[in-house]
Amino acid sequence: MAVQLTGPEGFAFARRSVGPSRPPERLALVSRAGTLLFVVDRYEISFADGIRETVYLERLERLLRLDEDPDRGFYEADSGGTDPDELLEKLFATETKRHVGLLRSHFEARSPVAIEVHANVVYRLMQEDDWEAMLAFLNERLPEGGALSIEEIKNFDVEAMIAFDPEEDEPAREDGTGFVMYFREQDEEDDGLPLLGLCILAHAVVHDIDWMDVEEEPLYDRVLWRAG
Repeated sequence: MAVQLTGPEGFAFARRSVGPSRPPERLALVSRAGTLLFVVDRYEISFADGIRETVYLERLERLLRLDEDPDRGFYEADSGGTDPDELLEKLFATETKRHVGLLRSHFEARSPVAIEVHANVVYRLMQEDDWEAMLAFLNERLPEGGALSIEEIKNFDVEAMIAFDPEEDEPAREDGTGFVMYFREQDEEDDGLPLLGLCILAHAVVHDIDWMDVEEEPLYDRVLWRAG
């Protein structure tokens, strides 16, 4: 199964599996570069008559007449060492405490029977804070004599890297596809994290992006409340 990751300036990356380690959630943890966030996408409310209603995060404050809070629904890791599972559990617990009761009260006349939250993952890479750290992570995993520099990455062809097919394309160091080939060969051992980190860093460097957020479609959901 492939999951599509998207970001600024046309970034697109299809990770091939949804395994137990769940990149990019673990990328910040393993690389010690970048920041992990879980972000609420929507709430699904089920009613006794079988109808469901979707409430997206951006609608929540207006619907429930809440004070404006730019951080509402955003859960950021305290550090690169934050366990993704712990952060996700914090999201579920906080959403249950802060919003479930209010949603139940708002929809009380329609007899809600369940409230479910859906959240997605955001991996954030900052130029000033994270480029060198990600570069060090990659260089630790490259063979002797193969170390990269930010200056070399500036000349990579990010579209060729993302689209690289080892069965059809000839890898080359100059455009970055040689490094894609190398990390693809290590994929099973490293769970694809260096390859993902390489593609994100190269895209950020080539396009000179100060603040790069890579997102994927909502993956995580939990029923926060069920009647009876």
